[in-house]
Amino acid sequence: MHSRRDVLRTGAGVAGTGLLTALAGCSEVPVVGSFFGFDYTEWVYDPNALDSDSVMVVLMNVETILDADDVPDKGDLRDQVTNNYSGELMADDVEYSLSVGNAEILTGSFDVQEIVDGMRFDGDGSHGDFDLYTDDDEEGAVIATDGEFLVRASAFEADTAREEIELLIDTYNGDADRFADVNDDFDQVQGEVDTDDFVFITGQTESATEDAADDTVVTTAITAEIDGEDTNGTYLLLYASEDGIDLDEAESDIESELSEEAELNDVSQDGRLVTAEFTTPTEDF
Repeated sequence: MHSRRDVLRTGAGVAGTGLLTALAGCSEVPVVGSFFGFDYTEWVYDPNALDSDSVMVVLMNVETILDADDVPDKGDLRDQVTNNYSGELMADDVEYSLSVGNAEILTGSFDVQEIVDGMRFDGDGSHGDFDLYTDDDEEGAVIATDGEFLVRASAFEADTAREEIELLIDTYNGDADRFADVNDDFDQVQGEVDTDDFVFITGQTESATEDAADDTVVTTAITAEIDGEDTNGTYLLLYASEDGIDLDEAESDIESELSEEAELNDVSQDGRLVTAEFTTPTEDF
């Protein structure tokens, strides 16, 4: 379980080399990133299935970010999107990047089979409609594709990566529980997301939060949407109880975590949910 300030720092750190460096930039931890061009909730599994009590999701509209004239330095994003594919993938061919747990799902105009062949991964069976590929030199990596999606899971052990990638496929196909369907907190917060440029969400299972103190943040999201010279951001903080919210204190905490260039525009409360809207220059991306 996470305190309010822990959640703010976690959100900033997860995107340390991406958009939130400008929004809440105090960490250099890189990103391992809807209902617009890509419904990410179709891929977000119930972490209970992996004996975990939480799941982290990062969605990036790579195409939109790379096309934005006011984003000055796009090299880090290009490297981040492509560095797991041995030079066989071009960032300009990627539309969306979605990270769920220790896995990544990419969509775009690339030739998936050409990428897999170029990486010299070997066919290793299938799961659902997805063909699976592994490589003896990368024992902890599994790649899956159905010709449209390129999915990669990485772990210290191949069996762990395969378990997660198969769970992702089952979740996407509707054969395993989607977290938004079984966790009301996660569903409430993701339902407030109104952009797909950048979305970070972390949620906890009900068993992990059932004894949480009133002021515990049980689910959080940070979003950002590029609008020319400005980028509009939102913090969404869902507390264990409405009684645990001190709105003035929450506003002070959020403001202290934003960069000097960012401007906090509004902080509001609706039941257990605190929403903070802010703006930062896109050039600080």
